[in-house]
Amino acid sequence: MKNLLLRSILSICVLFSSVSCDDKLEELFQDPDGFSKAQADAAGVSIIAGYFTSQLTRGFFLRGDYGSAYHQLRSGSRVMGTGVQLYYTTDAFGLSYVLRDVENDWGSNAFNRGVFNNINSAWIKQYLWGQKEYNNIPEADRSVSDELYMKLLQLLKGVAYQRAIDLYDEVPYFQTGSAGALDGEKAEWIGQEEIYPIILDEAKEIEEYLANVTLGPAEQTSFTNQDVIFNGDIMQWRKYINSLRLRWAMNVSEVQPNITSTVLSELNGKPMFDQPNDVAGLADIAIVEPYRLQVELGITRAFRERADECRAPKRFLEDVMNCVPTESSVVVNGETLYYFDGDNSAQGLMDGTVDPRVAYLFSKDVLGRYVGAETGWDDGSDPNSYFNKAMRAYYINHPIMTDINVTEITFGAQGNEMTIKLNDEATADLSKREAFLLKAFRNQCGQYQDIGWTIGTDRNMISEYNVRPQYNFDIRYPTLHAVESELLKAEAIVRGFGGITGNAADHYKNAIELSCAYWYGINANNAYNKGTTPSFPSNMAQSRIDRDRPEMEYNPGAYADFAAQQFNAMSDKDKVTAIFNQMQLHYNMFNFETPYSNARRLIKYLGDNPGSPYEVFVWKERFLYNPNIQATDPEAWAIISQHDDYNLPLWFTGRQTKWTNVLE
Repeated sequence: MKNLLLRSILSICVLFSSVSCDDKLEELFQDPDGFSKAQADAAGVSIIAGYFTSQLTRGFFLRGDYGSAYHQLRSGSRVMGTGVQLYYTTDAFGLSYVLRDVENDWGSNAFNRGVFNNINSAWIKQYLWGQKEYNNIPEADRSVSDELYMKLLQLLKGVAYQRAIDLYDEVPYFQTGSAGALDGEKAEWIGQEEIYPIILDEAKEIEEYLANVTLGPAEQTSFTNQDVIFNGDIMQWRKYINSLRLRWAMNVSEVQPNITSTVLSELNGKPMFDQPNDVAGLADIAIVEPYRLQVELGITRAFRERADECRAPKRFLEDVMNCVPTESSVVVNGETLYYFDGDNSAQGLMDGTVDPRVAYLFSKDVLGRYVGAETGWDDGSDPNSYFNKAMRAYYINHPIMTDINVTEITFGAQGNEMTIKLNDEATADLSKREAFLLKAFRNQCGQYQDIGWTIGTDRNMISEYNVRPQYNFDIRYPTLHAVESELLKAEAIVRGFGGITGNAADHYKNAIELSCAYWYGINANNAYNKGTTPSFPSNMAQSRIDRDRPEMEYNPGAYADFAAQQFNAMSDKDKVTAIFNQMQLHYNMFNFETPYSNARRLIKYLGDNPGSPYEVFVWKERFLYNPNIQATDPEAWAIISQHDDYNLPLWFTGRQTKWTNVLE
């Protein structure tokens, strides 16, 4: 597959007689004295176009990257419960029920400080170089393309700052129109309260500009080549900007509801993301060489290496998607014991009472069940805990429970069988077998002996995330999607902010239908296999890859109608919680930041955390700064050090006191 980035910079390369197209992108776009406005005009290309395309392709900006995705899975799941790491929710791995600090698990310099480092380098330098070049062009000589690319660079600058302030609050900020450090200026350390009104107003002005701009044929051709996100579609940019303004307006709703209401009124009738493929993001394969993608640089490498948190959350399967285990009981040694002998998905997917995304986003276990795991603690003391009921189904009806001569049990798919043998005590005494087998099966699953710490085996003893969306190399990293826009509209209506037309249930329903269509397409249209480049990992079971493809596309409207009826019967707070759940489910392991921001801002309104944090981890209200700032910029450190505390809620939460879990 030919890389989009290479296509996009070809038009820039003709400007350089002294710079080879083989040179690194950074070298190409960071030498503004190496080419001239006259050369750009002669080639019919805006110089600033190069900086624009470079910004679109930054790592972890509008696309994923390996390192950031790895730590979002490893650490983000512990904070938000997006995926379940069984060694922190059961005693099967020998860990105890004690409070743990996720701070070091952010990945130290990699993830905890990653966004901060990016906003001060990779995410801002293209804007600064572009602004410097733009400022050097006499106003009378500025072309339509110059202005278009500069406007969009200014928008992307706002996107970068929003992500940074939502994690850290105060950051070094350069005003729009300034080339900042390139002109010897020093950034001003300001935070959410100051920056949100700025970026909301700037985005409004940029959208109004786009609504009236007219591109000639040559300008449109150039824009189509340079725009690797929306392929030069002005309407898509307008929809993106308005959807961003909706997100930003709702982000400040706890502290500035008047701003929220004003922006929502301004957005009335404006185009926003509303289609399944309306997503602001770039696929890794667009700019990463295919042979390096799966094994080295791509986001899929993170999924491959973090199989431990790919266990499906019970909260998604059962509490959000209505996929409920069917339960049976048996009396053993005079005690009534329960087990999950299946689930309601077969009928529910057909009649619209179970969410179709169960089949698109998750994989059945080897018993054919959609049964996940909880993020609460289970030490095995409750014989009928959720995890125990999931494990008991493996042995409770097997002859090993009633025949003294049967001393081992084999289970699993053909070619992937697993065997557990009784110890001497359980071999000699039928009454000892339930306790022995329960512990053995808990350990088999809880210690990851079933899958061998590998995603995509055909041995998973509880439901996992489906491998086909994870390993679709064409997936565009979903930094913002139409589902979020519909859900935020629903929340705005429920909470009475005004400005949004329709009713909340209809927007809630639309979001579910959009999400179903999106994830079905990502799964079913996955064209990769073990023989392609890039490929599914060789240690994945082909049988698992095959069974993870949905048998059919289930009717999203039928389930959305069902979910809307449930929604209408809820209290306002329950509706807002349901909206949050839908957003986290839709973004799942691909986008940690958006649900994290929404959870923190909603705690005040809901009175509790809508996420599903692990009980054994300290809740983090923010990320911490790089401590090197203290030595390199003492003046800045004096400003931010008092806020360098992960127990301190950010401004947009409207809180002064952190949320605490049961162990804090």
